[in-house]
Amino acid sequence: MTIRQLRIRQSNKYPFKLGDVLNGTQDFRWCRRDDGWYCGVLAGYHIHVRQSGNVLEYYSSSDSDLNSLLRSYFRLDYDIDYIYDYISSRCEKVAQLARKYSWLRVLRQPYPWECMVAYIYSARSDTSTISRNVEAIAKELGQPTRLYECERHVFPTWERVLAAGVDPLMRVRVGGLERAPGCIISAAQRIRDGRLDLGRLAQPQVSYDDAKRQLMQCSGIGPKISDCIALFALDKTEAFPVDVHVRRAVASCFSSQKLPANEAIEEWAKWTYDHFGPYGGYANQLLFYDDYQRSRAAPGSLPFADLGGGL
Repeated sequence: MTIRQLRIRQSNKYPFKLGDVLNGTQDFRWCRRDDGWYCGVLAGYHIHVRQSGNVLEYYSSSDSDLNSLLRSYFRLDYDIDYIYDYISSRCEKVAQLARKYSWLRVLRQPYPWECMVAYIYSARSDTSTISRNVEAIAKELGQPTRLYECERHVFPTWERVLAAGVDPLMRVRVGGLERAPGCIISAAQRIRDGRLDLGRLAQPQVSYDDAKRQLMQCSGIGPKISDCIALFALDKTEAFPVDVHVRRAVASCFSSQKLPANEAIEEWAKWTYDHFGPYGGYANQLLFYDDYQRSRAAPGSLPFADLGGGL
């Protein structure tokens, strides 16, 4: 098995830190092994990755060159100095958070279907519950993939989920969420019937507003979930998901603007494009992560952290 390398163009002000980027708040299938490698299943590839200075080292079940995939996933093609300097110039609070969480990135997830399912499960769920649900579906319906002694499962396609029906989703459901299995089947049906084309929505010629409108036609997908899918999987970096963490952060950070009510915060989110340009999603994630950290009872590890083993 070949250990391959991907060089990172590091920023002095906003350095890339793999362990912090893969913290389980955007993409839910990464885990830290006890040998220091991070284990994930990305675009069908079972991959182990770690950082050594300005280089990402990785090996995969396919033994393939995945440099392009990883460069896209971590948005290493983005000028992070420009993005953070820009949004920092628009808001002093965001500037403070950019300095505090200088490593934070917005991931570009390559598999919108998996992202959609994960965020359907995000309603009234914490990150650990979302992760367990996504992993449970993969184990129930996905193909196994082994990398040395480590076995994971590729997330099932919408065709596989639709063929299996709602019963397996009900069986592996974690934490209630009675509506989620039905919503997932409904979304798969819309894709089958051509009423929803996630690949097309990810194209740059499709506007954020159009992508969000089409996502919200799906059962169980409202403004927050559609914004998460648009931001993390459809390359709409202006998307600004508003959840309990963002509501609290906005109400706290901008209390002088008298925004404690949910409706006012929703209105504030609507003008973030004018305020932060196409990088509202980065400002959003800084606000989200700051409140998320404050709200955690204690520092924790990534989901499924104890996989053990070595190369």
